[in-house]
Amino acid sequence: MFLHVVMMEFDERVDANFFGKVEALAERVRQECAGLVLYHFGENVADRSQGYTHATSSLFSDAASHDAYQVSAAHVAMKNHMVPFIKRIVVYDGQLPDIGPLIPK
Repeated sequence: MFLHVVMMEFDERVDANFFGKVEALAERVRQECAGLVLYHFGENVADRSQGYTHATSSLFSDAASHDAYQVSAAHVAMKNHMVPFIKRIVVYDGQLPDIGPLIPK
């Protein structure tokens, strides 16, 4: 499994319309990207967030699926929508150890 987390601080121009479009684009990512196990966009509720108010959390079956996602039309559309509103961003990418099924039987 490959984990991709993007934490963002947005500028003051973001509004409900911005977030509605983000959710629509997130659904497009979920529908179009092969090897995607989980894709979530949400508010960062941590009191130690250092201003990073939102994040995307993505889990891929492998690094190759993540690499394909990075250049996919769905991801490019998401980036094109969000980047003009991002003040700061930090990214984590990493291989996860094999821990077996995520949900026990």
